[in-house]
Amino acid sequence: MKSVTKVWTLLAGMLVMLAGIGLLGTLLGVRGSAESFSVTTLGIIMAGYFAGFVVGPFVIPGLIRAVGHVRVFAAMATLLSACALLHGLLVHAATWFALRLLAGICVVGIYVVIESWLHAQSSNEQRGYLFSVYMTCTLIGLGLGQLLLLTGSSESLDLFAAASVLLSLGLLPVAMTRVQEPVLTITERQGLGALLQISPLAVTGCLCSGLVSGAFWGLAAVVIVGIGMSDQDVAWFMGSTLLGGVLLTTPVGKLSDRYPRRRVLMWISLLTALACVLIWWLLLRQQWLLPGAFVYGAVTFNIYALSAAHANDLAAPEHALETNAGLQLVWGIGASVGPILGGWCMQHYGNRSLLLLMAIAAAVPAIYGAWRLLRRTAVPVVEQGDYVAQFVTSPSALELYPEPEQDADSEAAVSSSDQPDQAEAMNEH
Repeated sequence: MKSVTKVWTLLAGMLVMLAGIGLLGTLLGVRGSAESFSVTTLGIIMAGYFAGFVVGPFVIPGLIRAVGHVRVFAAMATLLSACALLHGLLVHAATWFALRLLAGICVVGIYVVIESWLHAQSSNEQRGYLFSVYMTCTLIGLGLGQLLLLTGSSESLDLFAAASVLLSLGLLPVAMTRVQEPVLTITERQGLGALLQISPLAVTGCLCSGLVSGAFWGLAAVVIVGIGMSDQDVAWFMGSTLLGGVLLTTPVGKLSDRYPRRRVLMWISLLTALACVLIWWLLLRQQWLLPGAFVYGAVTFNIYALSAAHANDLAAPEHALETNAGLQLVWGIGASVGPILGGWCMQHYGNRSLLLLMAIAAAVPAIYGAWRLLRRTAVPVVEQGDYVAQFVTSPSALELYPEPEQDADSEAAVSSSDQPDQAEAMNEH
């Protein structure tokens, strides 16, 4: 609790900013539909945001080294606030794509600064708790943003201005904080080949999770509006999805600590696919959409976290940061492809085909995991690391992972005898 009290200004500012980010993301889908943008065009526009998640980690560290954390945070928050307003003032597809790309880079910059700050202010014993509080604030902020869609019309500038105001207000507690500025840490990324050697299933899970998430957050609002439902219906639908994620992420994590994680990942992936099919069917009937969204959110948020945990069960502890940073990059690639592929499917096969595409993508880790069971022995439950609820923000968040505790004898044993065993295990897998 003490660790949270020390950084409450950072958490409060981030929650307010995420409400603006969540509002803007859903608002664009609704407004784009009202402007008669084709779903293919909207898919490309929304992909720009996730492309920013891929580009940002390569750009932001250099900026921080040049001017420092606080200035980068202020610059990214100001640019993001301006982007929110410009979306409402300049309603043009190419302009929106450029603004979404810039917004994605800005959001990554904000995440990097806040997460580096939190990391610098937490001890090893406090990191796990602080990480869970931070991720809960992330989901709550995004959820509040969805509900703010209820307060105005998407066809006016009001909601874009509201998003801009929230992004500006979120800057205040962070800019005025007395928490000491952190020292920059740079995460070295592993190549895709190294990640595939560690766990092909984890890479597949992260890629498919990104595709499903990118397609859903980019185009789900378009689907809801397309069947004749209101902006308010969109807000409640997206909010129900986040509520499911908040309430059931921890129970799923505990389940994966008690049973083989790979099998839990397979079942969660399969349940996500079934939840997508359920929403597809409910859209046809235009009823019970909120329970369907809740079920979808309850399972889908866990695919990435389970994939990352499975990879960390197999990776050397000293490579955890670069392993997870690489997995986040894979997720970003999938999330960039998701809206584009989803928009194409919707253009040719109707709006509801988005849910079938998501179902197919979610089922891939389950099918591939079943095949991997025949080729690779599962990590024993007693050797699995502790599950930590994780969502894609920035590589800096990974530094909040509680570090494994080892005594001197065990460290010596690892350094003297475990390396040949690890090499042999890698060759075997």
